[in-house]
Amino acid sequence: MQAQLFEPTLRQSVVSGPRFTPGSDGVLVRATNWLGDSLMTLPAVWRINSQLTRPSSLTILCPDSLRPIWQACPWVDHVIGMAGKRIAPAEVKAVRKLRPGIAIVLPNSFGSALDVWKCRIPVRIGRAGRWRSWLLTAHLPEWPRGENAGVCHQLSYYLELADCLGPVQWGADFPTLRVDADRAEALGMSGDNWVVLAPGAAYGPAKQWPQDNFQQVAAWLLRRDLRVALVGGGKEQAVAKAIADAVPGVLNLAGRTSMTELMAVLASARAAVANDSGAMHLAAALGTPGVAIFGSTDPIGTGPLGAPWHILAATAPCRPCFRRTCPLTGAEAYTCLAEITPDDVTSTLAKIL
Repeated sequence: MQAQLFEPTLRQSVVSGPRFTPGSDGVLVRATNWLGDSLMTLPAVWRINSQLTRPSSLTILCPDSLRPIWQACPWVDHVIGMAGKRIAPAEVKAVRKLRPGIAIVLPNSFGSALDVWKCRIPVRIGRAGRWRSWLLTAHLPEWPRGENAGVCHQLSYYLELADCLGPVQWGADFPTLRVDADRAEALGMSGDNWVVLAPGAAYGPAKQWPQDNFQQVAAWLLRRDLRVALVGGGKEQAVAKAIADAVPGVLNLAGRTSMTELMAVLASARAAVANDSGAMHLAAALGTPGVAIFGSTDPIGTGPLGAPWHILAATAPCRPCFRRTCPLTGAEAYTCLAEITPDDVTSTLAKIL
């Protein structure tokens, strides 16, 4: 199977919304709730920042678990983390203290618009749909779904929201994130010959390449005198342990890193191999090249932004189905993942290393 070097396809016909000029009171961005989604918004948030005239500030309102991502962005002035699913009174107070004049709501959920509405920000911009338009003072058309959802990268729809603060340069670039590289060395990653494997995907089994395949890739890397680290959250600990047990010499960091430490680990690697996951997006955003394995999802809409990544996606007629688990049974089950072999991954990696 031939890997494709990913280049995001951005929507060419911009949907123009109402325009607002940021004043000295600054802008708040209600960020998305998932790691991968947040990283796909970075170019748009960078462009929102470019519309500001200092001393007006850019504030990010996000889940507390994602605060390190936004704190690593040199162009972000304030980051307010939400401890729960919805904004708490103390967090509302923190937002009001900054007195932003405009809010951009990036997620499409009702709750995210409600969070911003509670903060009494005068101008609240987002997309319609989900019965939330009354919570916004201005909105763009609802996020495309169905047949129209996969015709361009999701970044396009975030850029359209950024465009509400003035014309923006259409593109996927953004400045380098700040990372404390010493944290990776403290975890055992000394030297520069590391490759990181991320065998998990929170979405579900239809995104998860088989464990045995990751084992074969790890063994191939070790034979080439490279070092291998495994990363993942608590839910990936079992699969990471199985890989590490089967391939002696692998450093298993799954479940052992904070978000800040995970950033350092991925930034320190020469390359990474990942499913379509938050780890894939994070590695790319940190400038680390890699190989991405796509199962039920479509790289056209959610491919990694940042460093060059090579995409492996099967030609199975049923994909992309966007299912979390495969509805097929027997030999037809998870064909989209089974068609991608360890040789496909290692031959692609050899071009990167």
